[in-house]
Amino acid sequence: MTFSLRSLGHALVVSALGALFLVPQVAAADGFELQQFHPAPNLEENFWSAQSGSVAPHLSWGGFVLFNYANDPLVWLDADGERVESVVAHQGSLHLMGHVGLFDRLELGLDLPIVLFQDGEGFAGTLEPGAGGAGLGDLRLVPKVQLFTNREAPGDAGLGLALILDTYLPTGDGARLQGGDFRIGPRLALDFDFGGPVVGANVGYLYRGAQQVENLEVRDTMSWAVGAEVPLNDSFSLAGEFFGRLTPGATEIRRNESPAEFVAGAKTRVGDFRVFFGGGAGLINGYGTPDFRGFFSLGWAPRPVVEPEPEPEPEPEPEPECRAATVAEDCPDVPENTCEDGVLRTYRAACEDGECAYPVTETRCASGTRCGEEDGEPACVPEPDCQTDADCDEPPATTCEDGVLTTYAGVCVDETCEYEPTEISCEEGFECGLRAGQPACVEVTDLVQVDEETERIEILEIVYFATNSDVIEERSFRLLNQVAQVLENNPQITRVRVEGHTDSRGSRDHNMDLSQRRAESVRTYLIERGISGDRLTAVGLGPDRPVDDNATETGRAANRRVEFHIEERD
Repeated sequence: MTFSLRSLGHALVVSALGALFLVPQVAAADGFELQQFHPAPNLEENFWSAQSGSVAPHLSWGGFVLFNYANDPLVWLDADGERVESVVAHQGSLHLMGHVGLFDRLELGLDLPIVLFQDGEGFAGTLEPGAGGAGLGDLRLVPKVQLFTNREAPGDAGLGLALILDTYLPTGDGARLQGGDFRIGPRLALDFDFGGPVVGANVGYLYRGAQQVENLEVRDTMSWAVGAEVPLNDSFSLAGEFFGRLTPGATEIRRNESPAEFVAGAKTRVGDFRVFFGGGAGLINGYGTPDFRGFFSLGWAPRPVVEPEPEPEPEPEPEPECRAATVAEDCPDVPENTCEDGVLRTYRAACEDGECAYPVTETRCASGTRCGEEDGEPACVPEPDCQTDADCDEPPATTCEDGVLTTYAGVCVDETCEYEPTEISCEEGFECGLRAGQPACVEVTDLVQVDEETERIEILEIVYFATNSDVIEERSFRLLNQVAQVLENNPQITRVRVEGHTDSRGSRDHNMDLSQRRAESVRTYLIERGISGDRLTAVGLGPDRPVDDNATETGRAANRRVEFHIEERD
């Protein structure tokens, strides 16, 4: 027979089956604490029994009352793992808990468990947990020290690491399995806040005196826990965790000495008032692991009042640097006037709010003048029409007509600018058009036409996208380049609606989203090709406007398309 603290047997069953299944027994004089669920004294800042890697802010405090019910936390199993009796069938306990934060580095916690009821079949021997009734549990002191954090303030995203020293004082009755000997358990708590959701883990080691109850040995254990909390709004969150213990140094891992459990629940906050509730179930038939448990907690956790910093004493007003009546004498450091790049800058002294200022007046030299000197001072002086070819920088605008691109170059002849034309015939496959708003030889747009009757820009190929994606395939770049060229060649078209369409396969919501993203991708491509975003709008119409039968692959291919509709003209 195997013993587990989800299972003890009662006296008659032990007597009848002990000779066949039990290993040699050692009577336990003191017993041990049955309860394995030890809630964090500060439930607001932690998970349930698992703690976060942060501590409460300085002088913040809270008090909580938590009721915990465990069903069958101690049962007796036979050699085949079948349940024989419930040694402890029901246990209800009340935890009186509190905490206080100090210096943003230390948190002191206290947990006093009170067993309200405990019943079951019990088992033979000096321990009588089945008739335990009400009683006081072991008082637990929980100091917690912040080791590391990269958070500037509570609630910030980031990492936290803390050291916790669970200390159990033997105030409970070991014969009822409601208490044990003096125990101390250091553990490390780590958590990471993602700016809302928080995940964390604990690992620790509990030092205790060895106890033998029936064929169960209770001694030093290694504890572990992982948890997560997800806020749904500012006052409500969901939290869950897995936790358990292992016996280090054991020759084998035995289920009855390796309890593991899962709990989850909700946390809600109204002002300084707190309500927490949840439940869970045992995962491994270890001691103290119930079939299921439920818990409910009420608490009060006011935040400390932060006194505002006193306002600094106003400094006496300094003596003014200058006065308006004597500004010429008070502010003598007037910068020298300058004339550069055709702009004459003149400075004057001024007194602004008791301080010297030197505002500047900028005057651009008029046409036919340039920067120079007059009476030894910077000034705009007349200039000749040109001195070098570089001065002839206002040639006639470039033209492109009948396949001939004409540009002009300035030449300075006798201080007069003359502009010589240069004609270049467009190559085969190119024609006169616009590039960046200027006349140029551009590629012939044989795949794109403006249909004046239907008010559409017709394309003779489809726009290809990666499957189920808004990524434009490279083979469609030439087509979209021609669309951009047509828009550039037709500036009177001031607004075009880019429509995305899909076939009817898949959900309508998915197709509406996909068609919108594809239309946006085409709009973005045209903008990157130099078309103003003010001329383009993108609309996804999904499967709502088919042009062919969605029952055939050919029809569906026709329905997966992009269209360009002219909305406005000058």
